[in-house]
Amino acid sequence: MKKTISLVCLIGCTFIWGTTFIAQDTGMDNIGPFTFNCVRFFVGFLVVAPFVFFI
Repeated sequence: MKKTISLVCLIGCTFIWGTTFIAQDTGMDNIGPFTFNCVRFFVGFLVVAPFVFFI
């Protein structure tokens, strides 16, 4: 069971890692680097915030 969970986490991480390159390339064509990083960190905050507040 632990090996299956590890494999699912690895595949999920690889998927997220791969798709962020496409998003970053597209985002940098439309907005500046500081705005892009601001939005990126804000989205990261929104994803992590529920875990912080509930755990």
